[in-house]
Amino acid sequence: MKITYFQGKPKVKKNFCSIVFSDPERNILNKSGKEAKEALARVSDGELGTEFGCMAYLRQNEKSYLFYNLGRKKSSAKKLRIATAKAWKFLRAKKIDKIAISCRELSKGKVRALVEGVCLSDYQFTPYKTKKEKLPVHLTELCLNVDIKKVSKAEIARWHEIAKGVYLARDLMLTPANDLYPETLAKKAEALGKEGRFKVSLLKQKDLEREKMGALLSVSQGSEKEPRLIVMDYKPKNARKTIVLVGKAVTFDSGGLSLKPSSAMPEMKGDMGGGATVFGIMSVLKAIQCPLRVVGLVPAVENMPSGSATRPSDVVYSRSGLTIEINNTDAEGRLILADALDYAKQYKPDYVIDYATLTGACLVALGPKISGIMGNCQELIDLLVKKGAELDDPLWQLPLEEDYEEFLRSTVADVSNISSTRWGGTITAGLFLQRFAGSFQWAHCDLAASITEKESALSPKGGSGACVRATIEAFDELK
Repeated sequence: MKITYFQGKPKVKKNFCSIVFSDPERNILNKSGKEAKEALARVSDGELGTEFGCMAYLRQNEKSYLFYNLGRKKSSAKKLRIATAKAWKFLRAKKIDKIAISCRELSKGKVRALVEGVCLSDYQFTPYKTKKEKLPVHLTELCLNVDIKKVSKAEIARWHEIAKGVYLARDLMLTPANDLYPETLAKKAEALGKEGRFKVSLLKQKDLEREKMGALLSVSQGSEKEPRLIVMDYKPKNARKTIVLVGKAVTFDSGGLSLKPSSAMPEMKGDMGGGATVFGIMSVLKAIQCPLRVVGLVPAVENMPSGSATRPSDVVYSRSGLTIEINNTDAEGRLILADALDYAKQYKPDYVIDYATLTGACLVALGPKISGIMGNCQELIDLLVKKGAELDDPLWQLPLEEDYEEFLRSTVADVSNISSTRWGGTITAGLFLQRFAGSFQWAHCDLAASITEKESALSPKGGSGACVRATIEAFDELK
C-alpha cells in the first residue's frame, strides 16, 4: 500500500472511493467538497441510517462514495479508527482497492486514527492460501487531503512504518509451529539484521548452558527443537538512554507434562506473542530514527512432553543463582523470562520492559482486548498506559501485592514457579518476575489478550500485535 496526498480544496478523485463521515443529520464531519455534499443528498434516510456504523455506498460514473454514519455522539479518535477500519473492509468486499479521505479539518490525533484504521485493517495472513485469486483485495493506494501545517508527510510515513511493525508481530504469531520454531525465529532476526536494522547475536544450546540458564533450558529439554536466546541490538550514535525489551517466545506450548487440554492447543502457536511484539518494535526503529539504544532479548523455546521433559517438582538453578521448584510445567513463560531478565543486567539499562502471553488469569481479569501491566517504575507504567489509551492499544495496571508473595513459597527451593492458590494468577506471575528484575526500572506487560479468539475491526483472529504502537510512542518521552 502506498500513501499519496493532494492539496487544496477537497475534491472527489476519479477511480477512487471517497470515504465521507457524516452524522444522522447529514452534517459532513470531514469536509469532502461540494460534489460529496451533493452526492449525500441523493442518499435516502434509510440507507444512511441513524446509528454509528451505518454505511451507504454510491457510485456515479468514475466517482464513488462511501458515507459512514458516526452517530450523534462526539467523534473520538478511537471511534474514527474503528470507523475507518470498518469502512475499508466494506469497500474491500466490493473489490475496491483505492480510497481517498479528506482530513484537513481534523486534529493530528484523528488523522493518525484514520491512517491506522486503514493500515491495521488491511492486514491479511495468506502465505498458506493456495487460491490467491479468491483472496480479498489489498489496498493499493490511500490518498489523503491533509493540511501539512497540522500533519506532516513524515509523520504519516512514520505511522505507516509502525503499522508494518504490527504486521510483523502478527505474521509471527500466526505462523504455524512446524515452520516457526526457535531456530527459524532466530533466522528471521538475522535476516532483519542483514537489512541493517540492528545487530544480531544468538545464544544456542551450549551458550545457554555456559550462561547457566537452567530455568530457560528446563522448558526446552522435552523438545527436539533446540532453544535460542535472540539478541537484537539497535544502537544509534549518541544514544543517551538504553532500553531493554524482553519478549517471551514459546513457539509452541503444549504445557509440557502438565499437558494442556486439546481444545487449547491450536492457539498455542501464538504463545510467542511477547517475542513477536519485540520483533515488531525492533523492526521499525531504524526507519523512524529512534534516538535510543534498544536491545531486544527474545528467549525462544518449544515446550513439549517427552521422556526428557521437566517433571513437576523438579528444581532448577536460574542464571541469577536462585533455585526454582517447577510445580507446573505449563507455567513456563516466567522461567524463560527469568533468565533473560537476569541476562539484561549486562546492558545497564535505564528501563526494562518485558512482554509475555503469560496468564489466562489476565484474560479473566481484563477481558479479550486489554493487556495487563505491572512493575516497580510508576513513571514507565503511567507512560505506557497513557500511550496505549491514546492509540487504542490498551493496558491496565494491576498491583504487585506483597502479601501474595507467600503463595510462591517452596519448601525445597527459593521459589515456586506457580502459586499455591488459584486466585490472582497474573499478580503472582508478576511477583515471580520481579525477583529477577532486581533493581531495574521495570514494567511487565501480560499480553494474554493478544492471542485473539476472533477477528475484530482492527485485528485478525489469532494475533493482534499488542503493545507495538504504545511502546514505540512511549520512547519519544523516554529520550
